Amino acid sequence: MGDWIGVYKSVASATLRARLAYRWNFVLDLVFQIIMLIAELLVVVLIASAVHGIAGWSVYQIVFLFGLSSLSSGLYRVFASEFHGFDKYLVNGEFDSVLTRPAPALVVVSARSVDYEQAGMLVQGLAIVGYAAWRLHLWQIDGPILLAQILSGWISGGAIWLGIVIAFATLGFWTTRIDDLAPVVLYGPETAANYPLSIYPRAIQAIFYGILPVAFGGYIPARVILHKGLSPIWLLVSFGVGAATLAGAVGFWQIGVRRYTSTGS
Repeated sequence: MGDWIGVYKSVASATLRARLAYRWNFVLDLVFQIIMLIAELLVVVLIASAVHGIAGWSVYQIVFLFGLSSLSSGLYRVFASEFHGFDKYLVNGEFDSVLTRPAPALVVVSARSVDYEQAGMLVQGLAIVGYAAWRLHLWQIDGPILLAQILSGWISGGAIWLGIVIAFATLGFWTTRIDDLAPVVLYGPETAANYPLSIYPRAIQAIFYGILPVAFGGYIPARVILHKGLSPIWLLVSFGVGAATLAGAVGFWQIGVRRYTSTGS
């Protein structure tokens, strides 16, 4: 395990040095990501304000949900971005070099995945959650408990999104190309999670609770924190779903790796 951590640190450090070789490009990418998140938030706020809330959620409650969902999906964007375009490893034969590293392929690809430009998404997500909680007077009501609840929801959501993106990448071992699936598996659910899931048809809700359980990464924790009809036990349920999703994705990945046929064979 210690050797694996060492490999991860070495590859992640090399990735950072490569990114910082073009400092202005790094800064511009970081600023661009912040602007994009602000634009998405403004769209959500404008829609919610125009109809005076959505499905019983006030504007600031929806802003809180948006921030919590952004924190969750931000973890996969920062630490698993390489899985998003994993098909290049299979098409170009780059996965062969990954298998020669002295660490599991999942560790190596994860280390290469660290996208420091996306860190602004996490900082901004924290700011949005903190501001919405202040406007909703949650700090005065819940105090220190609120921090623990937000952290629990963040970890649960992050594990769920990491699991989804790893499973998404693993499909490439069978299909080779996965970019056409991204709008359905990643982009669509990520956008949908910014709104109360009760607004969607039951069939869509079933997908977000079962197949792609993003409901447990933002919506369910937000309902608990905002006192919208769910007890704190649901934070533990969300945590369990996150752990199960990530563990299942890792197991699926191992099956995919065993199926992989080297380009040199």
